[in-house]
Amino acid sequence: MDKSEAKKILSANLKGKKKKQSSLLTIAKAVRLLANDNEYGSTSKLAESFGVKRPTIESFDKMNTHPQEIKSLIQKGKIRIDASTKLSSIPDLKKRVDLARAVAGLSAEDTRHIVNYSKKHPKLSSEECKKAIADIKATKKQIKSVKIPLKYADYDAFLAASEKIGLKLEEAGKQAISEWLLKHSKNE
Repeated sequence: MDKSEAKKILSANLKGKKKKQSSLLTIAKAVRLLANDNEYGSTSKLAESFGVKRPTIESFDKMNTHPQEIKSLIQKGKIRIDASTKLSSIPDLKKRVDLARAVAGLSAEDTRHIVNYSKKHPKLSSEECKKAIADIKATKKQIKSVKIPLKYADYDAFLAASEKIGLKLEEAGKQAISEWLLKHSKNE
């Protein structure tokens, strides 16, 4: 790929283009070639020249740092740009590949959670991190929230009462609802 071809690739695939005409890795190679060229010299100048934000250019450029196994997953469409960017934050290449295998085909959000969990729990395997996040998500799906309109005076009184007994407002609310349910289920 030469400089002229790289410019054409970026023009055709950046700025408002959701559907890429070129593969993500081809765009990444074009970014690397032009970012290192004297005409641009940096990802900032390259981004400005093509009317996109610097993080977009940097996300593509980070794809160039992945081992071949991750590039293969990108080429197959199992890892998208957001997941690739998050994976690039893992300095240990072996761990990065292991995480890439675990998150292949998952959403960018799930990938972010799994990678972050892995960073906080480095002794766990990638599959253990994936399972932990799946368990957390399953638990969260069982939670419902209720929005209750209150007058300012009632809200302030409830807040003061919850602080007085050392509870967060949410915990006091859950406790109040549980007590109400207990009281009214006995009356039936």
